Amino acid sequence: MVLVLAALGLISPYALLSSIVDGLASAIVMVPPCLLGICLLPLLRLGEMPLRWQVLLGAALGIGFTALLVLILGLAGLLHRELWIGILAVLALLGLIRLRHFSNREPSNPRSPAKASYSWLLLAPFLVLALLAAANAPGVLWREEGYGYDILEYHLALPKEYVQEGRITYAPHNVYANFPANVEMLYLLAMVVHGDVYDIGTTANFIHLFLAVLAVYAAWVMGREWSPAAGLASAVGLGTVGWLAYLCGLAYVENGLLFFGGASLAAVVRAASLSSVAAQRRWLIVAGLLAGLACGCKYTGVAMVAIPIALGLLFLVRGIRQSITAVAVYSLACAITFSPWLVKNAAMTGNPVFPLANSVFQAYPPGWGPVEQERWDRGHSISDKERAWPARLRALWRHTVADHDHRFGPAIVFLALAGLVGRVRQRLDAFLTLVLAVQVVVWLWMTHLYARFAIPMLMPLAALAGRSVGATSRRAAVTMGVLVLGAVWNLSFAIRFQKTEGALGVPASWLYEGRERGFEYLGYINNELPETARLLMVGDARAYYVKRLVDYTVVFNANPFVAIVEQAQDGNAVIDWLRRNEYTHVLVHWAEIDRLRRTYGFSNRITQELFSELSRTGLSLASAFPHPSGGGAYIDLYEVWSASPSQPVPDGP
Repeated sequence: MVLVLAALGLISPYALLSSIVDGLASAIVMVPPCLLGICLLPLLRLGEMPLRWQVLLGAALGIGFTALLVLILGLAGLLHRELWIGILAVLALLGLIRLRHFSNREPSNPRSPAKASYSWLLLAPFLVLALLAAANAPGVLWREEGYGYDILEYHLALPKEYVQEGRITYAPHNVYANFPANVEMLYLLAMVVHGDVYDIGTTANFIHLFLAVLAVYAAWVMGREWSPAAGLASAVGLGTVGWLAYLCGLAYVENGLLFFGGASLAAVVRAASLSSVAAQRRWLIVAGLLAGLACGCKYTGVAMVAIPIALGLLFLVRGIRQSITAVAVYSLACAITFSPWLVKNAAMTGNPVFPLANSVFQAYPPGWGPVEQERWDRGHSISDKERAWPARLRALWRHTVADHDHRFGPAIVFLALAGLVGRVRQRLDAFLTLVLAVQVVVWLWMTHLYARFAIPMLMPLAALAGRSVGATSRRAAVTMGVLVLGAVWNLSFAIRFQKTEGALGVPASWLYEGRERGFEYLGYINNELPETARLLMVGDARAYYVKRLVDYTVVFNANPFVAIVEQAQDGNAVIDWLRRNEYTHVLVHWAEIDRLRRTYGFSNRITQELFSELSRTGLSLASAFPHPSGGGAYIDLYEVWSASPSQPVPDGP
């Protein structure tokens, strides 16, 4: 670790400082839940187990149940800083007491050969890149992700709103508030505990990085069930893929999905090694609980984690009756930890998986109707040219093995597939292969073929890479040679990507103070507008860094401003509506409106001509911000005249 920090300091002293400060800030949020999990382990009656398993299960269960606790207490309006500092302190104290209790009883574990320890150094440069990415505030990285658009729109924007509201509520303006959000609950907890929402974005990156490290640890624990060399191969195989360093620069949820999913898969592997049926079922309960937590990170966890493992169990467990029982036990446990999100959605919208499967539930809560549902379904379907299976297969190849930036890399895929050849294959190999095959089918036919949705495939790939080691030293040496070459290959592309799109550490203040290119409007809003200002954002939904009262609507929800424009007889009615809702300023993001019209659709009534008309009746242009690339209209900020309405106002939406 000293080597990693030294290298990071040479590259960017700011990134080193951020790693220390934000790393500690994330640890304050993440370590106590891990200690909580250690207290929960005796309740599962898993018996004696190596320390590595106690750490893995403690971290997974503790972090997951803490996220659910934030959800439950957040719904009750208990987002008080003092309360949560006290909760984390109690969790840490209880965990430390329990840790001391069982660590003295830990049996000795076989050690890996000394020469193998140096292979862990392969992870060091990737950790440096991950820290370097995490040191950049959300909104800086990466181009394929719209420079963190989703983070500023909902991953962090919604926790910010919950802090400001003092509770978790239904959001008629943001459909993403209805997604399962275990990882976002950790971001919310960080905001509450640290008493900040704007600078906490970098801490959120480090929370995501924390989960990535745990995902690699889960791969090691799983592979270690077979041999020290297999554990090393699984961990290095996963830790040297480009995706992990890439994701650490984004306060998303994929690392959480990978961690909980990997821990669930590892628990199944552990269950398969046990001879007692009762012990197997207890471990399958654990696997199900962890799979449910993965589903609570993202809806795709259901199709890419829970279902593939359940189908694999039908094959892994011998006997029809026993296999059905195993799947039932696993599925019930999965439902227990996923159900809080389903109950929340059912209560708030009438559809437990809103906005999915709405043709079945016909749920139309405020801000949502048949038009919005149609736009959502259309926006999340694949294009006509990709519907044929040859096109889908080409997309799979293009987004995995042949990815332009090799974020999968060839080594983990090669070892996973070639490792099945030339040795005695067991039922567990078939199970892991089946899990991977189901994930591939799901990605091909149940997603809109986005590269990031394929990330859960790394779980069985890492396991199969560990299985490729085999029982001979020659085979282990070949496997490690492939991993070394693969790590060098992946690192070369990761460094190239960092040089092309990366940054050496940009603090959040550069964005919300308007010093970062393209964010100049935030400096004007946060520094020039009065604190009593109320802003309406039209087109743009990235409200995270706005420090004034702000309303926005994501493109899929019913937009009240668009509705009043389309039903109003003239500009006076629109101005009266703005005044009635106490808006003092209107921000129009023309570039974003143009993008939305080309993709998901946006009203043709929102034009520069409309705002020219409104400028004659009740708006004045406060400031216009040029496009960062120098082409086309970018952002206009209007002030609403404070005069009283001149005529009766029609009822707004």
